[in-house]
Amino acid sequence: MNKLRLFFLILLYSASFSNNKALAQQKNTDSVLLHQTTANMAGAFYKTIGDRSRLYNGPAVDPYDFRSATNANFKDTAAFNNGNVNYDGILYTNVPLIYNINRDLLISRIINGFATYSLLSDRVAEFDLLGHHFIRLPADSLNKLNEAGFYDQLYNNKLLLLARRTKEIEQEAISRGVGKFFVEKTSYFLKKGRTYYSVNSQGKFLDVLKDKKKELKQYIKDNKLKFGDNPERVMTMLAAYYDHLTN
Repeated sequence: MNKLRLFFLILLYSASFSNNKALAQQKNTDSVLLHQTTANMAGAFYKTIGDRSRLYNGPAVDPYDFRSATNANFKDTAAFNNGNVNYDGILYTNVPLIYNINRDLLISRIINGFATYSLLSDRVAEFDLLGHHFIRLPADSLNKLNEAGFYDQLYNNKLLLLARRTKEIEQEAISRGVGKFFVEKTSYFLKKGRTYYSVNSQGKFLDVLKDKKKELKQYIKDNKLKFGDNPERVMTMLAAYYDHLTN
């Protein structure tokens, strides 16, 4: 039995009988009764959650061994937000989710809030959270995508524009020693044809689309776009315009 499920059942069992002094003081618990009670609770649990039982099969979440003024999560969220997740080929809606972008893990909690756990990443095809759509991609060195993981899908048509969002742990000297904190970093990738290109600057982005570079530069000038102010907005607009030019 999965450790998370076993932990959940133990908590249920404890909660169900904690207020019953007669049972608490009983030294010789009948093993048959215990087994039947546990089985009944398990049946009730799975009946309650129905098909969502497939979601509850990931490992428990290990806490960090330090405190930080920042956190490891996407959008710096400390609370769960409802989202949608395609897991094992099934779409689940309104699932409480946190996306830890330091560990690249999608975290949820069992329905009564007893414990948190991480979904098995290789079973997550895509998920929606906080207005963003993430897809999981395998490493593809042949086509210049070297890192497997979750990518924020910014634009998807003939071109595919992706953001890889991460948080790294850095440290600095403080009055009482060394403090650790999370620093967010974002890398951008543009898929043209079958190949992924790193496009962390306007110049690299335009180089990938060099067949329409002149038109794209004019579009930037006409619309007074500044890459440094909002690179995601500018690249999304340019990708859409390129697709329009190449229709």
